[in-house]
Amino acid sequence: MKKNQLFRKQPSDELIQLVVAAFGFRSLNDRRCFSRSDLVKLKTVPKIKELKSDLESFYLPCKARTYLNDLNEKNVVTILRQIIKTKGFTICSREKYLKGDKFIIYNLCPIDQKAYISVVSGNIEHSTKPVVLSFN
Repeated sequence: MKKNQLFRKQPSDELIQLVVAAFGFRSLNDRRCFSRSDLVKLKTVPKIKELKSDLESFYLPCKARTYLNDLNEKNVVTILRQIIKTKGFTICSREKYLKGDKFIIYNLCPIDQKAYISVVSGNIEHSTKPVVLSFN
């Protein structure tokens, strides 16, 4: 069994589905986007607080103290990212500006399809491989 730095045992599929549903998704393959203001409307933080005891049983005790106390919209996104990573998914984020206000838009994506942006000779290219820059 592979060692995990966050969890004492792999989170169950049921728990993962409950966490994903708290964010308004039907499944991990749901491609909708959300922002922190959407989490307030969906009442995600209270839903995650209800799942806190279930989450504590999977997290290592020291990590549970760090991540599951003082929950807010930012922390629950981190919890979602950690939980779905066990299933090969991650959260992709991008900044948006609307009427001068900056906010971050999140969506679920498979880890192997996470797009890396590389800037080569002034052109922006999207690829699935990380890019290493070296300065001479």
